[in-house]
Amino acid sequence: MTKKKFHWIGFGMGIMAVTCSIIPNFILGEDSIFTAHDQLDGEMIAYILQAGNLFGGEWLPEFMGGMWKTALTPPAPACVLLFLSGNYFAALLIMQLMGRLAGFAGMYLLVRKSMGTGNRWTATAAGLLYAFLPFLPVYGLSQYGIPLLFWCVLEIREKKHLLLCYGYVAFFALNSSLVLAGFGLLGMGGLYLVWELRRRGGLETEGKLRLLGAWLLLLGVYLVENVRLLAQILGIGSERVSHKTEYVLRAEAFGKAFLRNLLQGGQHSEGYQELLIPTVVTLVSVCLLLFLTIGKAYSAPGEAVRWEQIAGKLRWMGVCLGWNIFFALLAAFWTGAAGVAIRGSLGMLGAFQLDRVLWISPCLWYLAAAAGAEILLDLWKESRVGVSKAVSGICLLLLGAITGVTGVKILLAGDVKSNLQKLRNPQYALLSYSDYYALGVMEQVRDFLTEQTGKSQEEYRVVSLGIDPAAALYHGFYCLDGYSNNYSLTYKHRFRRIIAPELEKSEYLQTYFDDWGNRCYLFSAECPGYYTIEKDGFYFQSYQPDTKALREMGCDYLLSAAYIQNASEEGLRLMNEVPFETENSYYRIYVYEID
Repeated sequence: MTKKKFHWIGFGMGIMAVTCSIIPNFILGEDSIFTAHDQLDGEMIAYILQAGNLFGGEWLPEFMGGMWKTALTPPAPACVLLFLSGNYFAALLIMQLMGRLAGFAGMYLLVRKSMGTGNRWTATAAGLLYAFLPFLPVYGLSQYGIPLLFWCVLEIREKKHLLLCYGYVAFFALNSSLVLAGFGLLGMGGLYLVWELRRRGGLETEGKLRLLGAWLLLLGVYLVENVRLLAQILGIGSERVSHKTEYVLRAEAFGKAFLRNLLQGGQHSEGYQELLIPTVVTLVSVCLLLFLTIGKAYSAPGEAVRWEQIAGKLRWMGVCLGWNIFFALLAAFWTGAAGVAIRGSLGMLGAFQLDRVLWISPCLWYLAAAAGAEILLDLWKESRVGVSKAVSGICLLLLGAITGVTGVKILLAGDVKSNLQKLRNPQYALLSYSDYYALGVMEQVRDFLTEQTGKSQEEYRVVSLGIDPAAALYHGFYCLDGYSNNYSLTYKHRFRRIIAPELEKSEYLQTYFDDWGNRCYLFSAECPGYYTIEKDGFYFQSYQPDTKALREMGCDYLLSAAYIQNASEEGLRLMNEVPFETENSYYRIYVYEID
């Protein structure tokens, strides 16, 4: 077997491992477990409603009584097409598989390319670690696709596979988010272009133009697909004031935020590198110090150490670590006292999360780790003295052990572990996809209301209590409540009247809604912070919505996950004494009419 063919064995094994990771999902079907926060409760609904209103103008009639489309901007716009079939579970599963495959292939190719055809097993290990990071599939290629984008940039720089690489740049932009990762990548690319333009003796003019073309392509696609959002931000067209203008920003301690960003990462961008990277840096430093002390130990008889190759890998490691330190500092500044002071004067732009640059960090962490592993491997191969050979070997073994620990931590943190648990124990406690969206229960509610009223879903409006509104939206109900990071400030004020009596009972809920307000939900002081109430003995003893405000906003029915004891006193009429449920359903739903 040739060396080239052997090289593809590692790649093939990785692809097979990634593909097999979704087998539990195929077996479980809609009983699979997916992270709910910022996925099932928000972004999934964005895809579903955008697909249902793809050619329907500027509004989403089902959402918040009819809200502009920028209230729910899908993070991977092209993936809306997957939801046109109506099989939303299959669409999510395709996004999961596509993301993991892109993550593995991209990191594998990037390590091999940047390390000068680096060790195939180093590339395979880095690719698998990255592919199984618990990124949310609803974000498309915003994180998973970054290594492959970097690989394409290196290929374009060398005038290789131009059609393929330019095609992927456009594909990446169509399947990723400008406001989550794209702005950071454009910033990195812009700085790199400036550096290339000013560098003497570097890339030829034609090469610089190729890179500029890739950058402009990425920027152009992002601008086209985000034209509505950019128009709103810039105040072009009809005036739409976002509820973000009333965000109350609170500063974090700079040092604490910096260390968290560096060791853990940002929200939805945890890299689990807190053991791996310090270990790599320490071991590489030890081996390099050993060389400087007994340099002759690292040269075979009659040969010089391949320091040019090792120095190149050391540069890659340093560049990756340098960028991530910069990102951690930038994010800490943005959330610190100085950043918050600046943001307070920017209006809606002040709510922009510049700390999302941390979404790029995991890619750089694992590229740095691969570079460190390659350096250790090269030093071990080059050493000829027993002590140096032993030290290099021990360092490699330690790095292998820490890599294994990191891999286990990643698997335990993700949905792969949860779904394997679900296969082993069908009563596993975490909410499944079916549980979250009340499959088999919401259909009963829909059919009941159709039978009782003779109306179709678009002819009445509902709100949910103790059930995330995503469940009703998933089943085609027209809702007044919802989860959005960019809806009308006027609507927030109107909706607040509905929940005002409950907010007055809870300082936590009042601060949560008034200072942030992305969740426009029916809150209850009896169970603050609980949006998914499982069927059991719980019931609302003194729930007090402003039903007059509900009626004024056009609400007809309230769907509750628990019995409301004082319903009649609050102008709510129970429509059916027997709640809707199935034998294995998470929810038991009571339907109340707004009198």
